[in-house]
Amino acid sequence: MPLKLILPLALVLFSQLSFSQEQRLADHNTIGWLAYTGTFKLKNKISLHTEYQWRRVNSLKNWQQGLLRTGVNFAIRKDVSINAGYAFAETFPYGDFPVATAFPEHRIFEQVIIKNPFGKMDISHRFTLEQRFVGKVVIQNGSKETDYTFLNRMRYRIRTELPLNKNKQEKNVWSIMLLDEIFIGWGENIGANIFDQNRLALLVGYKLNQKLKFEVGYLNQVLQQGKRVNDKPVFQYNNGFLIATHVTVDFVK
Repeated sequence: MPLKLILPLALVLFSQLSFSQEQRLADHNTIGWLAYTGTFKLKNKISLHTEYQWRRVNSLKNWQQGLLRTGVNFAIRKDVSINAGYAFAETFPYGDFPVATAFPEHRIFEQVIIKNPFGKMDISHRFTLEQRFVGKVVIQNGSKETDYTFLNRMRYRIRTELPLNKNKQEKNVWSIMLLDEIFIGWGENIGANIFDQNRLALLVGYKLNQKLKFEVGYLNQVLQQGKRVNDKPVFQYNNGFLIATHVTVDFVK
């Protein structure tokens, strides 16, 4: 096996086996995520990123989380790009151990994306740092107040995509994708909750043309809640589907 694949696979294995010996409370949920991403090329190396994710539980009946993200991409070269921006998330009560009330989160993020093809397979590595301001909503005397806690988090995602009928026009191209992303908390205020979550997805992609692409498939999310119940960690095992639409517009042309 090539050395460049050993570290990503080791991280994936670690994310699945971490904390396996610790007694925990399990919470199983059915999820459905609908996502939109838009990339708008403004100059040869600069583009604007827009994104919204509509995350639901119980067959889309109830909210899990809403996520809005925007940022600026800069292509250092063809296979390396950097990105920075802002995201807002709102997480809602759900599952067997829900939070008391929905809470907001503001994020600033920086990331590097490295493309590393291997044969016919397109492989990319994404390294992300997040500065998170996580809110805790308290209702006193009928008034609502929000206190924020600062948290650091780093993320690593490996994404592999195998085109099934690639062509020069990049039209009507089918592909299969496997991706895994691990989230690790660090710094002050993290406590024992170092492992944050892991996401694993197996998707089928259809690229209509250079402007529009669709992805649909299976999504698995293992998430450790920030709170403990009876001094035990709470792990969510969320399984369901992901449907994503990607729009790319080149204003330079």
